[in-house]
Parts: sequence; C-alpha cells; structure tokens
Amino acid sequence: MKQKILIGIFVVIMCFIVLIPNQSLAVVSTHEYTIQSYNINMIVNENNTFDITETITAYFNVPKHGIYRKIPLKNSITRLDGTKSNNRVKISNISVNENYNTSNERGYKVIKIGNSNKTFTGSHTYTIKYTYNIGKDPLKNADELYFNLIGDQWDTTINRVYFTIKMPKSFDKSTLGFSSGDVGSTDSYNVIYNVNENIITGYTINTINPGQALTVRLTLPENYFVKGSSNIDIFPIFVIILCAIFVLIADRLWAKYGKDEQVVETVEFYPPEGYNSAEVGFLYEGSANTESVISLLIYLANAGYLKIEETEEQGLFKKSKGFRITKIKEYDGNNECERIFFKGLFECSSARKIDISKAEKIMQEAKKQGEEISFEDVLEMSADNYDNINSVTTSDLYDNFYTTLNKIKSKINSKENKNKIFESSASGKGKYLILMIIAIFILITVKPVIEYGEDESLIFALLFPRNRLSYIDRKSYRFNKSA
Repeated sequence: MKQKILIGIFVVIMCFIVLIPNQSLAVVSTHEYTIQSYNINMIVNENNTFDITETITAYFNVPKHGIYRKIPLKNSITRLDGTKSNNRVKISNISVNENYNTSNERGYKVIKIGNSNKTFTGSHTYTIKYTYNIGKDPLKNADELYFNLIGDQWDTTINRVYFTIKMPKSFDKSTLGFSSGDVGSTDSYNVIYNVNENIITGYTINTINPGQALTVRLTLPENYFVKGSSNIDIFPIFVIILCAIFVLIADRLWAKYGKDEQVVETVEFYPPEGYNSAEVGFLYEGSANTESVISLLIYLANAGYLKIEETEEQGLFKKSKGFRITKIKEYDGNNECERIFFKGLFECSSARKIDISKAEKIMQEAKKQGEEISFEDVLEMSADNYDNINSVTTSDLYDNFYTTLNKIKSKINSKENKNKIFESSASGKGKYLILMIIAIFILITVKPVIEYGEDESLIFALLFPRNRLSYIDRKSYRFNKSA
C-alpha cells in the first residue's frame, strides 16, 4: 500500500515537472518574437544626463524585418509618497548597429531598426546607444535618480534583464530601490542587485511580460546633479510670440487703414452731378452690379435717347408682357459706358440679319492669313450695321444682352476706378495680413512634419493641410506593420 502511494506521488511530481516547461513554451509561442536577454549599460553624468547602451538579443519565431524601440520623451514619476512630477526629455547621439530611422510618435522617440529587404528568423542581436537628457531635477530639497530601465512599451516577453548603472559620485545605498511588474507596482522580488562603490549591477530572475516595466529609484542629496538643462522647447514659444506680434500688427493696420470714419447719412433726391445711375451705384456699393448697369436703360430714356413701351407677346399657351425699346436719336454723349450700353441694345444678333455668304468669306480669308477669329467677331462683322435697327424687343435682348452688361461691369469695376474711391494706402495692406497668415501656417506645419521623418511629406502637408493629421496616422500604421 505504501509503495503504491509513493509511486502516485512520484507520477504527480513528474507530471508537474514536464507540464511547467511546456506551459512556458506555449506562452513563448504566442509571440512572433521574444527577447532572450536585455543588457543595459548606463552612465549617469553630473548634469543629469544618461549615456545608455542597450544590447538586445531577440529570437524571431517568424520572419521579421527587425524591431522598433520606443523611448518616452517625457519622464513621468509617481513616488512612494504619492507625489508626482513630469520632466521633458531630449534624446540625442542615437546610433544602432543596424539600419535604422527615427521619428516622433505620440510622446515617444521611435527607433525603427531593420532592413525592408531582409528578414530574420532565430536569434539576432541589436546594440542601441543614445544620450537621455532628463533635465533639471524637479525636487527642491533633494535630487533623485528615477528611471525606467525597461519601459512598458514592449509588446513581447523579456526573459532576462542585466543592468549596470555607473553613478558620478558616491551615494547612500540605503535609499536605492527597484520595482518590477505592472505600472504602479512597487514589488522588488524580481530584482537581484549589488552596489560596489559608485556602480550598481543587477539582473531580473523572472520574465518581464508585455506592458510591464523595471524601474530604479535612488534618492540623492541636494545638488548631487549640477548644471542640468531646462529642456524647454523654444520653437513653440517663438511661434506664440510671433503670433502675438502679428495680431498686434493686424490690429494697428485695421485701426489705421481698415476702420472707416462714421458718416452721417443725409437724404438726397438727385444723383451727384456728372454721374449716371450705374456710376452712382458703383460709388454707393463699392462695385457695380447687374442691377445698377441695367438702370442705364431708364437713365438714357430719361435723357431723350430711348422710348420704352410695354408690349404683349403671344406665347405657346398664354400671352406674356414684355417691352419694346425704340431709338429716338443716336447717342451723342461722351460717356464710354453709356455709349457701350446704347450700342449694345441695337446690335443684338437676334435683331440683326446675318449675311451667311459674307461670314464664310471672312472665315476663309482669316484661314488664308493664318489668323484666329472668334465666332462672335464673325457674326459682328457679317451682320447688318446696328444703325439700321431702330427698335428691339424683349426676345431680341434675351440671352444676348448679358455680354454688353458684363463688358460695362468690368469697365466700371476696374482697379483704376476703385483706386479713385478707396484709399490706395488701405487697399494694399491686405497682402501683409495674407503673408503673416502664410508664415504662421508654415511655422506650425514644418516642425511636426519633419519630426515624422519623410522629407517628401512636407510638400504634401503644405499643399493639403486638411490631410496632414490623417497622413501622420497612416505613416504610424505603416511603421507598425512593417516592423
């Protein structure tokens, strides 16, 4: 009986020994790659900068182009006493033993390592070097070393971490501590470390899972770190100051040139002497529109050049009212717009007879001479002289007279005429506002686009500002997929 019990216990122990490794292998196999060892050599300088060398040995279970390393650009600290602080970080002197490129992505410096034309399976080692400038120490009565040796950005398991931290001066090792695990964890059971003078060495005994971190905490005496930089990004401050200056300039330009003096309107029963109705509309509105130009019909009739009669025309189903304009005498004034209007009334193509044979000869002659001539010019040259037409109706002017109206509007609304009613000193100041807007747009576009890596994307973002953010998101997606 005792022998059977011993055999049963032995079987259970053997099953436990066999199943545990298999379970571990099952976890590993769920990842496309794992990190077998992660060796960190960190030199802490007196100005609170860290020279870091990371040697990462990865094992690829499937063919991969490489890995990417995400380094936070903000050092966020939550201390054991509950206090918090955030340091802006600068990363420089990046070098890798493989092909790589860098970009900024949502608060991280991303180092993409690998070759798009080459894939790896099995074990491969990467060496990454960089300087991590954490800036001035935020504590008032003490200094500290608070740093994630392993951040929570990795998407795979790390079997073993080895670290060496060389401090610039001596320190109280009783204030040294490590934590490992999920974010916010203070457990230190996974870390074995040793202090020899100013050098801290150690390693982890258990696997670090995806999303977990390894943190070192060391409280130091005040002024342990000296000459730390502020790490303030000058560029946004420059842009804000420049925007404020541009706003002040725009305000002064508006106050001096754009703000009209208040005018007391008076009732006038007659137009200004020497101006026709279209010109009065231009003076009042600042531009001549179709209605003000059409008013020349009444103006010329009132001047004795035209007679306007109401008519009744038979339509397909019912009669409709129209009008007939009759020439009383030829225009003999000296106003160019009035002359164009008067002439245009009686040279409408539907009211003038076109000599087809004459039109063909004009086109053939122009072809022989190698000259280009428009269809409108052919009709004009082959039509009866408008002097032979004494009256026109609504149907004669329909779909024809608009060309005359447009010609008059263009003439009245010319830049030369507008300069006569607007102050030239004010009309030219708008270009300065446009230049300031363009300058601000370029400033807020160039830096973010350059930080995302691709030079050709700068032109794309400048030409299509609405697509800038979606482009950056697509770039980040392609980056994640390719690694």
